[in-house]
Amino acid sequence: MKSLIIAVAAAVLLGGVAVATLSGHNSGDQNIAQGAFPERIPHSIGLPESSLGIDNQVTTLSDDLKFPSLTDRNFKNGDTGKDFFRDNGTMKERIVWFKQLPNQPLQIKWRATIAEDGVTYMEDSAFWSDGTRQRIGKRYPNGSYEIVTYFQGGKVENTYTVLAQDGSALYHRVQTEKGVLLYIGVKIMDGIEESTFAANGKPTKYSLRKSFETHTKEYYGDTGVLKQEVSMDSYHFTAVYYAADGKLTEKRKIDFGGMQVTVYENGVAKYEQYWQRMNPFDAKKGAESVWQLYSVARLDPASGQETWKLWFRTGDDFAGKHIPQFSYESKDGQPTPQSKLVEVRSYTDAGCLKLIVTQDAQFGHELKRVEFPQDRGCSTADLPLDLMKERPFKPFTNKIPDPEPHY
Repeated sequence: MKSLIIAVAAAVLLGGVAVATLSGHNSGDQNIAQGAFPERIPHSIGLPESSLGIDNQVTTLSDDLKFPSLTDRNFKNGDTGKDFFRDNGTMKERIVWFKQLPNQPLQIKWRATIAEDGVTYMEDSAFWSDGTRQRIGKRYPNGSYEIVTYFQGGKVENTYTVLAQDGSALYHRVQTEKGVLLYIGVKIMDGIEESTFAANGKPTKYSLRKSFETHTKEYYGDTGVLKQEVSMDSYHFTAVYYAADGKLTEKRKIDFGGMQVTVYENGVAKYEQYWQRMNPFDAKKGAESVWQLYSVARLDPASGQETWKLWFRTGDDFAGKHIPQFSYESKDGQPTPQSKLVEVRSYTDAGCLKLIVTQDAQFGHELKRVEFPQDRGCSTADLPLDLMKERPFKPFTNKIPDPEPHY
């Protein structure tokens, strides 16, 4: 009980002293907290996160103790660095030195000058351990930033880059130590154009990506021989395929309603298919396309024009079937558009031959007509199975890809 009374008395006494002390100050221009905190010291020690690779750093304040004027930094790998500040506290320069070797002067590893805002780099330089240049960066009046990097020795360019003021890439080039171009990327008005090359200088890939258009090329390894070329816009897809010897093997043209497939043999057009897209609106929304073979044609090797063509009936009633509708054929050895003797055959819904007409041109005057009454039996067409095979194909994307950054 005695100890409790003593404790209460002590608390009252201390409270009275505190009140007396605060009430002893003049009101108005006096800081009641004056003397409650120690003076600000001119140096501070920092221990940044270990992920930054910094062991410790000491910051020295300006004479008025308001802003930093210098930061000395020690890195975990033995490198050292300094940050220099303006009178208003914004950083104006940063320097990093390699770990000092015995009896050797300090060697600059990297340095940068910074704009008045304390954030924007104006110039930067990096060096190899032998003192030769490794990287040079410079900002231009329009805000763009140019960066050149060099192989060891500081004489041969490795990369050349131009960045826009917002940091996006405008131009990027990479080459080997022997000066062979490996990559070049250029930002164009509404997209990016890129090319990559093998160590022997042969192209390996090309792409042009714009807001509503793409164009890509792929090659056979480092041979420089084109393997595939694809062009795409909002309405059409075109894909061209080549054999390893550089000869055309196939060409596909796709639009909203269908796909034209041209097949080549030894680089020469042999035959053509047209596939009708049965669900164009659903496919446009992302559904898998449903195709029906609509026509096949044999082509003239010299001109690539049709010499014979057969149409099939399409629609839900003919799904999975190959029912001929009509055909025409050149009979004088010329491509059908130039032929002076063309035979046209028509078929019923059941695929039975009903009419043969001989004309003096593809759409010319009738020279001869032969009808086939259906009550005398059904004469069917000899279908060209070799031209009707569905060829393997990797579908295109339904969406034009957005331009991708190349740096």
